Amino acid sequence: MSDQPDPRPQRDVPVLFSLLGLVAAFAVGLWAGIHYMSNDASLFYGLIAGLSFGAAFAFAQQIKNRFIPPKVRKTDWKVQAPGAAELSSGRLAAQQARKISVEFDDQEIRTMVRGAKREGIAWSAIDDVTIRISDDSLPQPQWIIAGQTAEGIKGVLVPNDADGLEELMEAMKQRLPGYDNDKNYETVIAAMSAMEGGFRVWHRAAA
Repeated sequence: MSDQPDPRPQRDVPVLFSLLGLVAAFAVGLWAGIHYMSNDASLFYGLIAGLSFGAAFAFAQQIKNRFIPPKVRKTDWKVQAPGAAELSSGRLAAQQARKISVEFDDQEIRTMVRGAKREGIAWSAIDDVTIRISDDSLPQPQWIIAGQTAEGIKGVLVPNDADGLEELMEAMKQRLPGYDNDKNYETVIAAMSAMEGGFRVWHRAAA
């Protein structure tokens, strides 16, 4: 038996067919249920009712999926810090007070602290994206997004728990050439299991 996937495309069931199937299955299930109650819990009618209501649920799911498609899970590029311990309420409050968020627009990426800009770098200046994990009691991955500018090396340091990081990861796939590939994702996976060290995720190819 071949393990190769079936190359033939799957055909969607017409909505009208699903609607007719839903009505028919529900009607049969209701009919069987009434007979089940009036015939001293007949096993035959109980089985018919169960199968019919199950079919009705399946048709209803098909109709729902046609109008509200199930969400497709995006590749999770965000690193989960290994071995992270629960913070005390005091440390958590202090952390939130200085919590860094990250924002971006068509021109630049910038980190913010309580509404004030902390660091920034233009998209066009970005040459390197690296994950750094420091060796301390609470390893916290940090994304270093840097590049060479006329003023020297410039960049932003984005903690892995920064608000807006997931949106930035999606934007980098679109804006940084060659960022969204298997090799880069494997580097992120390796960083997930690390307790310390640096992991280069992306580097701009020489022109």
